[in-house]
Amino acid sequence: MKTIAFLFIFTCLFTLAPVTAHEIVQLTDDIESIFLAPQWSPDGEKLVYVSSPGWHQANIWIMDSDGNNKTQITSGLTGFGFDYPWSSDGSKIFYSSIKYWIMPGSWTYDLNTEERKRIDRDFDKPVFSTDYLSAIYSVIFKKVYSGSSDGKSKITSLQWVNESKLFIVEDGGDTQKLWLIDSDGTNKSLLTILSGGNTRFLWQPEGNSIIYVSKDSGNYDIWIMDSDGSGKKQLTSTPEDEYAMGIAFSPDGSKIVYASRNTIDRTNLSSFEGFFTTVWTMDTDGTNKTKLILPNASIYFYPSWSPDGQKIAFERRSDVGRYDVVVIKADGSDSAILTADIRGGAFPKWSPKGDKIAFVSLKDEKTDISIIILDEKWRSAQSEAIASLPAIPQGNGKKSPGFTISLVMMAFLIALELQKITR
Repeated sequence: MKTIAFLFIFTCLFTLAPVTAHEIVQLTDDIESIFLAPQWSPDGEKLVYVSSPGWHQANIWIMDSDGNNKTQITSGLTGFGFDYPWSSDGSKIFYSSIKYWIMPGSWTYDLNTEERKRIDRDFDKPVFSTDYLSAIYSVIFKKVYSGSSDGKSKITSLQWVNESKLFIVEDGGDTQKLWLIDSDGTNKSLLTILSGGNTRFLWQPEGNSIIYVSKDSGNYDIWIMDSDGSGKKQLTSTPEDEYAMGIAFSPDGSKIVYASRNTIDRTNLSSFEGFFTTVWTMDTDGTNKTKLILPNASIYFYPSWSPDGQKIAFERRSDVGRYDVVVIKADGSDSAILTADIRGGAFPKWSPKGDKIAFVSLKDEKTDISIIILDEKWRSAQSEAIASLPAIPQGNGKKSPGFTISLVMMAFLIALELQKITR
């Protein structure tokens, strides 16, 4: 109860204006279900997402941006966490899978050939999963992959560097090995080895730097380094730990948005962990820090930049336990709630076309994948990369079935376990 209560105890000090001029369109079935982690294809034409028809299943699906042509591409217990699973040309998707509840693995799926390749066979002691799968494992078996406790390692981050290379973080608990590897699992190259408490590694778009959250200075702050592990530099220094799930590079790699923890009066803490977050941006060298959202009693998660880098979407969890999608201008001059007229929303992702935001919509103990069709004020210019992208194949799949699983019993527990793992 201590951790659950933490999500609901904050009192709002800063008011975001509700906005209703845009349109919200639900894309998945209007029945009791669990849908998670929508991610746009690089051309903005398709969405990949995870659906769960039961406790022992989490399947990956692809659909058109209007909700048509739903195609299931995995079965069992699979997912891609909160990493971006698409290769830069949109031809492949990475995912993690737990087969028969015994052997986790990391894979790539080719949308052109429908071929799957396992990419983690050549690692030490291969017990791998993203934090997302670790969270599901924890919910079901009441056990968290700790790395250091059982001598096994896990993949905690998978990111595409380009259409053929993946950046992988292998976490052994006390050490983290950073790798580059071809998408077919060959040509593995060790970049560097870090020791101590380090998490949330992100490769810089259009660059060769890596940001990460480290406690080298005593608590968790944001650091940056070159991809070979040299040039380490601390970017933030605050009394509280930086919040790992509130960090993201801008599309051009020149800016970082982050959610910095702030302490509530700890003398009154009895049944919850007392922190909320303030939203900031800064340059990649740590300069030009700009406060976008004043300290308030909400927590901001999962930032998603607009393609032109002028706006940022967040999931906001408020003092009354409400989840909403909010948007903030990157200079802090304006902000708005986009899901004020529905039950709520989570996990927002801005389309590369700039005109939509995909998110998980909440309604009556279930979730759906929905999109917000943005009005002129919040629309963005599209990604410059779209013009050069090839068409993404649809593949052969089956129509999405109905799903019957409780939001309360799954989504909240997954979020809580993720909080434990990523802190």
